[in-house]
Amino acid sequence: MKQPNGAKRAGIMDEEKEEHGIEQIIEQLLSALSEGEGNVHALLEEMRPEDIAEALDALGDEEMILIVHCIDKEIVADVLSNVEPDTLQVIMDNFGPEFIAEALDQMPTEDAAEIIDLLDVKSAAKLLELMKKETSVKRVLEYPEDTAGRFMSTHYIALNENLNPEKAIEYLRQKKRDENYYYVYVVDNDNKYKGLISIQELIFSHNEQTLGDLVEDQDIVAVPVEMDQENVAKLVEKYDMPALPVLDEDGRLVGRITVDDVIDVIREEHTEDMSKMAGTTDEELFAGSALKVARIRMPWLLACILGSLMSGAVIRFFELTLTHAIALVSFIPVIMSTGGNTGLQSCTVMVRRLALGSVSSYNVMENIFKEVRTALILGVVCGSFLYLITFFWRHNAYLGFIIGTSMFFAVSISSIVGMFIPIFFKRVNIDPAIASGPLITTINDIIGLAIYLLLSSLFLAHA
Repeated sequence: MKQPNGAKRAGIMDEEKEEHGIEQIIEQLLSALSEGEGNVHALLEEMRPEDIAEALDALGDEEMILIVHCIDKEIVADVLSNVEPDTLQVIMDNFGPEFIAEALDQMPTEDAAEIIDLLDVKSAAKLLELMKKETSVKRVLEYPEDTAGRFMSTHYIALNENLNPEKAIEYLRQKKRDENYYYVYVVDNDNKYKGLISIQELIFSHNEQTLGDLVEDQDIVAVPVEMDQENVAKLVEKYDMPALPVLDEDGRLVGRITVDDVIDVIREEHTEDMSKMAGTTDEELFAGSALKVARIRMPWLLACILGSLMSGAVIRFFELTLTHAIALVSFIPVIMSTGGNTGLQSCTVMVRRLALGSVSSYNVMENIFKEVRTALILGVVCGSFLYLITFFWRHNAYLGFIIGTSMFFAVSISSIVGMFIPIFFKRVNIDPAIASGPLITTINDIIGLAIYLLLSSLFLAHA
């Protein structure tokens, strides 16, 4: 995202203001509001757009609107590009779509497209009609969601392969300094990508060479325009480059992706994974009403209720066993919770390994055997520990043996199941993060309870 116009805006970056963060900024804004618009203007002059946007998201609608009135036109676009969708909707309702459309036209195309994509269909259509960048924004929105084309920057320097370094440097001097350019991208007459040259390398190159000569033996590292954004982030990390070119299916240069873009992707992917692991979606973060939040959370909660009913059915099936050995009932919670937690640990670790790409078809068996060994060790330790507790508490070695053995199998099997479910989901192209949280906990509760009561019935039958 480009830096705001006006390089002299130092922003609130001193130690004292950093220490208090957004809370102090809000207090200052509210204090300035009480003293008049002139004070608000003066305060906003000292703030960066990112800080203003964060404050707007935290303020009530009335105060937010008053502050927006005081924002200089030259930084309105930079502020609005950083606010949350519900804040943007309130601003549009109060200032009109023309105000928002004008700001969107001042943003980089990819930022404007991202904002349009977050709004409801009616609001998005209205804004596009009013925008001068309608065609370019629509072109970005045509790319599949969560792909390189959706978040790439269309601001880059592409030079013909027949130019020499002197001509290239002369061209660079004429460019506006509103973007950070790390590389010059070299293309042929059909805009097909040939390679890249760092600005430093360009400066020290000999004029007898052309740009094509400089990239002739270069290994091409580029991002296909429809590559998944998570894979793009891994590619940038792998090659440790500040910016990568984005190519269409014909090998033509269409954009670039910078480290800044990748940081946003990593945060988005992390938020999405955490939401799935909690049995919800990242959409909840921007939901404006309690009813919408409840609708998002409800499916998993209903699934958990059904899972709990299955646990109840298991208890019902072994009701006779529990009647004859009532002491078994007091250990049901510890068996279920320990098995569930162990499975959740195993599942979370495997989900993380899959996300980092450290588990592949080449080493999956190695990871499986390692997790099985870990599960058995945990089972032995937890089972032995519970045996000792039961023996000293109930003074019954046989009951301790039943409880300890049940704990061993519950922990071991739950851990193995927790490992296999993400791998299975990955194999059938389902996000492994869904396997975490409510799903794996519910499954392992049922497994742990069934193992415990089944083994108890078998041991008691032969007692």
